[in-house]
Amino acid sequence: MEKIDIIVIGGGIAGAATALGMVRRGGGKVVMFDEQLPSQRLSRGNFGLTWFMPKGANNPTYALWSRMATMHWPEFAAKLEEESGYDVELEWNGGAMHAIGEEQFNAYGESVKKMTDVCREVGLDYPVRMLDRDEFAAMIPSMRLGDEVSGAMYSAEQGHVNPLCLLGAMRYAFQKRGGVYHGGTSVSAITPKGNGTIELTTSKGKFVAEKLVVAAGHGSTRLLAELGEQLHIYPQRGQLIVTERVKKVLNFPILAVRQTMDGTFMIGLSTEDTAHDVQVTVEAMNSQAKGAIRLFPELADLNWVRGWGAIRVMTPDGSPIYEQLSEHPNIYVLAGHSAVSLAPVMEKQISDWILDRDIAPQISQFSNGRFNV
Repeated sequence: MEKIDIIVIGGGIAGAATALGMVRRGGGKVVMFDEQLPSQRLSRGNFGLTWFMPKGANNPTYALWSRMATMHWPEFAAKLEEESGYDVELEWNGGAMHAIGEEQFNAYGESVKKMTDVCREVGLDYPVRMLDRDEFAAMIPSMRLGDEVSGAMYSAEQGHVNPLCLLGAMRYAFQKRGGVYHGGTSVSAITPKGNGTIELTTSKGKFVAEKLVVAAGHGSTRLLAELGEQLHIYPQRGQLIVTERVKKVLNFPILAVRQTMDGTFMIGLSTEDTAHDVQVTVEAMNSQAKGAIRLFPELADLNWVRGWGAIRVMTPDGSPIYEQLSEHPNIYVLAGHSAVSLAPVMEKQISDWILDRDIAPQISQFSNGRFNV
């Protein structure tokens, strides 16, 4: 039976970033298993924003964590591209969240003030400002704002990325540094052994590890239940639609609308409680299209060519879960939304935590046990 230092269950963006961080830091032999179920492939179906805004409006610790992550995105992407040879298509050109009407504009302004104060208390900046309608329009001169748009919340220190390229780059760099990747591999059982190791039963045989990282999205629920651990996550469907390729005219992404490097417009701002159903619906497509056209009326003239659905991994408070099991302290759990934005802290702070290196104080605030009330 093959013995391994660390096994990571889950080869999505969260698992891949963490596994990459551990091999970069000399974590020994690291093996990553990825089952690749169609309903679990959020890392291939998301919007691709590298944002901290407006995350953590009701959770200051999450706001700080998100800000820390995005501060390191340009450096993280540059190192990854150099190491892997992949272009992750990072455009670090800012991002905005548009407001409809004065009431929403004012609410955004209050949120910016609140989060600026929270970050200032721990010595971090929160480089977000409010743009009135004229300022917002001047920043995107090649597009016309809809009549109801009153302005936007904006930061120059965020952007967007190609999630498919990001995932491919991290997996390649992981293997280049000696990590072992097993795609199409299911894990049926986790068995802690009396000698402190962990035995995994998989579709490719049995493996033994000193440490285990469970980052399998909704697949983690079943695996952890067998260990007596209730993981507090639930599925939420999001749908996206994409246009034909056109001339690049949108200077930076908006929360619900972005234009990729190849010229396609992408729309995605739906939240649906549909369990693990990933199908697209006319109702959601219609609603999202109307919202996008309300922002940019000329989008009505484009051909919309493709749509898909993906299942988010959500927690009750929207913040991630990072848990070291009390009964089995060599088993770690990673779960939650926003893996793209948080990739730099997964690669650095989370891998350091698992390797018993420098432990970021924020991690203890994201335990699974915070929901046991």
